Amino acid sequence: MVSMKMDFYRYREEVKQAILQRIARLNSEWDPFAASWLAYALSQDGFEANQPFSELVRRLTLWADKDGIWDARRNLGALCFLGYFLRKMSKETPDFTPRVLEQTKQLEKQKDHKFSPLNDPEQVFPIALLVRSLEEASQSLKDSLKEVVRTRMQGTLKRQILYGAALRELGEAIPLPEPKEDVSDPSDIIALVWCWERYGEPGERAKWWGAFESVKELLSLDQDKAHKGVRILSDSEIAQLYEALTRETANPDPNMLFEYYPLHQRIKEIAASLYEKGEYKNAVEEATKALNAFIREKTNSKKTEVELVQSVMKNFPNPILRLTPYLEEDSGKNEQAGLALIAEGIFKAFRNPKAHIPKDTPQAQIDALEALEQLVIISYIFKRVEQAEVSS
Repeated sequence: MVSMKMDFYRYREEVKQAILQRIARLNSEWDPFAASWLAYALSQDGFEANQPFSELVRRLTLWADKDGIWDARRNLGALCFLGYFLRKMSKETPDFTPRVLEQTKQLEKQKDHKFSPLNDPEQVFPIALLVRSLEEASQSLKDSLKEVVRTRMQGTLKRQILYGAALRELGEAIPLPEPKEDVSDPSDIIALVWCWERYGEPGERAKWWGAFESVKELLSLDQDKAHKGVRILSDSEIAQLYEALTRETANPDPNMLFEYYPLHQRIKEIAASLYEKGEYKNAVEEATKALNAFIREKTNSKKTEVELVQSVMKNFPNPILRLTPYLEEDSGKNEQAGLALIAEGIFKAFRNPKAHIPKDTPQAQIDALEALEQLVIISYIFKRVEQAEVSS
């Protein structure tokens, strides 16, 4: 498994603060395309009751009403982002959608122009995002855009990933990128974690976050604090990074959760390879076996599982395995009894029911998070048994 040290929750807040600082700079250095990507980043927090996002959308709307804005090809990406935001917020004006659709249709005539937005994947992604959301967008328009995008799927890995994302938004199922060689360019790595968080499945993202962690210290979120050897993230990159972090913190990769959680070392050792391979039931089963063996070894008992727990933890007033030093007090007796019930429950609920039914039946299956929850309980009891005294 990938060993991770990054605190995703804290880093997500750091990235958000950097985004808000960049938005503040727009007061003196207005850039609609930067603003639209930063708004896209904030949209990951929701389209309702999101004041910084709503304010930025308001400013983009005022910009879009100015003379000449719709005549410049370079503005199409920002206008498509804005259309997508307004649609999600149910604030779309009657003429906005037909107007932006007409601008998008004109791209077909300008596709070979060197300044065409179609040559910039950072513009193509918002175009695809909006077109996907429009019932008015014809299939022929989508097919035309897909055909143009396919011809541009070359260049840097980041460029290929953004064009690939556009194809997915337009309804084409293409494989997610899996570079065969190690990736070291920060732009490519950010694009990878963003793509796998947006389109991938849980359990498949850890290696890309591991790659990101290896370059994290070489990146600067603050545009004013760059120094030699450190690369400032672009607005689109910081937006992609924020979306990836938001998705990861909302729906964590179970393999990374397994790696992060301080399970007892014995439990982690015996379950790690099985858990990583997705053999969750087997991982839990092996952990229960390890717990059973440890209790037997510590108490020198020949009994197993439920009978073992009952014989060494429940024989009050002097249990063989003293899980608390306060057995003379009511609170200590209750704690001992409760921990014994949990230990007994591990063998009754986690091990025995699934050990006697075929592996391919639904009731024998557990998912990654349920397995981790069970491993946490087993680990806790393992630690308490390790700390316990054995009565002579």
